[in-house]
Amino acid sequence: MFVIDRTRSTLPSPPSETLSIAGTTGNIYTVTIAHVPSCTCPHALKGAQCKHILYALVRVLKAPPTLQYQLAFLTSELDTIFDSAPPLPAADASAAYSDGKRKPLDDDCPICCCPFEPESEEIVFCRAACGNNIHGACFAQWAASKKGSAVTCPFCRTPWQGDEKTLKQVSKSGRVNAEGYVNVAGQLGLSGRRDYSTYHSHWVARQRRAGLVDDADGDEY
Repeated sequence: MFVIDRTRSTLPSPPSETLSIAGTTGNIYTVTIAHVPSCTCPHALKGAQCKHILYALVRVLKAPPTLQYQLAFLTSELDTIFDSAPPLPAADASAAYSDGKRKPLDDDCPICCCPFEPESEEIVFCRAACGNNIHGACFAQWAASKKGSAVTCPFCRTPWQGDEKTLKQVSKSGRVNAEGYVNVAGQLGLSGRRDYSTYHSHWVARQRRAGLVDDADGDEY
């Protein structure tokens, strides 16, 4: 999964954060971490706790283990989560370099929230301003989500300095699929098939009987 955007509420209380997350099928969902976390994915809309909410709490916000799997939060618990969460990329970049010099690979990638492994993966950085690093594959996801708009740095929002022809091709490639979600699976080498391995087996069986799950997908436990 990839984080496309993060926005923190400007209201002092209760605190909340909204994230745009590209799921394993390439669909982009909106996750809101508030008193009652929510997600726009089909699984969450049916009332279930989805993996996108868990990804936001565990991987992105790095919530304390005691709070990672709760279905609802008190205001004091939200304060605890956001007080210790990594800063928003744009806010972090505002205090960073602005001369385009590359920063050390000390932090996690702002898109997937995973550490950098320079010996085994491509890493790009903002040459135009803040110098922050991003996984090459993650940046492709970010660019594809722009849907024809200007591609900017995920950190500082400065127009991205790079191969403009390639950026335009990627950013125009996101399409709204039959489910109504912007989908960028094709541009990222994703299969577009939903991974049901974390879903309850009885739920998957019911969906298969109703013709809502392909047999090939339903076998991915």
